[in-house]
Amino acid sequence: MSSSFLVLLVIAVFMGALIGLWLRSSNGEQHSEPPTPLSPEEGQARLAELINSGQMINAIKLHRQLHGSGLKEAKDAVEAMRDGRAPMGLPARRALSDSDTNDAIERAVRDDNLIQAIKLYRDQHGVSLKEAKDAVEAMRADLLQRG
Repeated sequence: MSSSFLVLLVIAVFMGALIGLWLRSSNGEQHSEPPTPLSPEEGQARLAELINSGQMINAIKLHRQLHGSGLKEAKDAVEAMRDGRAPMGLPARRALSDSDTNDAIERAVRDDNLIQAIKLYRDQHGVSLKEAKDAVEAMRADLLQRG
């Protein structure tokens, strides 16, 4: 093989790689609108629709989005709903009043029991794990600032 043939071959491979990267990046530029956030009730209704229609992967993805759960936890929960071992509706709220619950959350934060505080916050407000964690951390920062 001549050296000019090898140079042309290297240039052709390089150009092919550049064209491939360009095509790949131009296909990825399809800007889609972010999904609109669902209320807890709408999310659970959509989750029930997905489970009833057999779209388990989408149901697991939605469960993770709604509840901030891990993959295994979401899969187990969705399968339990599908099999009738768990209700498809929203989890029952605690019977404590708002002030009692807020006091319990604040006590848990003051006692540095953040996991319990997050659980209480999620039970009371029906938010995802991340939202509850962020709220409890903000409450903790506020309590530390106040002394």
